Amino acid sequence: MLYELIKPYTSVSTIGMCKNAGKTTALNRLIAECAAENETAALTSVGRDGERSDVVTGTKKPEIFVYDGTLIATAAAALDLGDISREIVETTGMPTPMGEVIIARARSDGYVQLAGPSMTAQIKRLNAEFVARGARRILIDGALSRKSLAIPSVSDAAILSTGASYSRDMKKTVEDTAHAIRLMSLEKTGFDRAREASNKKFTLYSRDETSGFDSAKDAAERVRDGGIRAVRMLGGITDAVIEAFFAAGRALDEVEFICEDGSRLLFEKKNFDKLLRAGARLTALERTKIAAVTVNAFSAYGDDYDAAAFSAAVREATGGSVPVIDVMEG
Repeated sequence: MLYELIKPYTSVSTIGMCKNAGKTTALNRLIAECAAENETAALTSVGRDGERSDVVTGTKKPEIFVYDGTLIATAAAALDLGDISREIVETTGMPTPMGEVIIARARSDGYVQLAGPSMTAQIKRLNAEFVARGARRILIDGALSRKSLAIPSVSDAAILSTGASYSRDMKKTVEDTAHAIRLMSLEKTGFDRAREASNKKFTLYSRDETSGFDSAKDAAERVRDGGIRAVRMLGGITDAVIEAFFAAGRALDEVEFICEDGSRLLFEKKNFDKLLRAGARLTALERTKIAAVTVNAFSAYGDDYDAAAFSAAVREATGGSVPVIDVMEG
């Protein structure tokens, strides 16, 4: 049961490696298992989900099914696309392309479409509203390529969904999934000075000095001068940023690179490995807890995997660090 894996956490994000990875199937399983435990669940989404078909592939998508008593935060226009009876609880004033976000309580079982806010502060506010209205479990449906919404300030844990729709090459899907888990599960830093307030993109720490830069090139030049113990990086960190630091050469040895959390690291596995080979360390201000990985051997593009082989390969690649579950196969 997925429920047993999320039981310690009040709020859980579901995130996907790609479209059609099985994220909505995993979400429906969580909703059903929470209902079976007589828990009041609350749902919202980053972006839109719950449509009957994928607008890109034209394939049928699983709809989101909720139970009487479930709390839902969704845009006004999306609320009208579901078939549940509902009670309006609150109008939030949060704008979306589909109208203001409305908090409603389901008064019947049925299908819903979710179109929630896209800002971290808004999700945090909804979490507080849900808890105040009796929610025991908050499920946040993450949007494609928005893994940052799994950050610890928004949810206590995340479920990552991966599947054959990611690539025709199963080996690539497995390797990239394991890499995503590795990044999101980075060790929490023990360097206390990195928590000092700074609005610079890069804050560099030597034994006696703190300096800030907005340019990766300028920060890398300071690292090359030597004596830097740690570099704190704010926001998303791309391949271009990391490649700028490679110019520091041997000066990277023993430097600790600290991100806000692992979901902010957007660079490829080859650069991740190259940074470690240079002697640097990668840590995070906050560690993201991955409660489980769900696998989906079906591809929306016709190149299915062998389900048993796919599950086994993901388990091997992740080294048992996280439970791997084929939701379709149970």
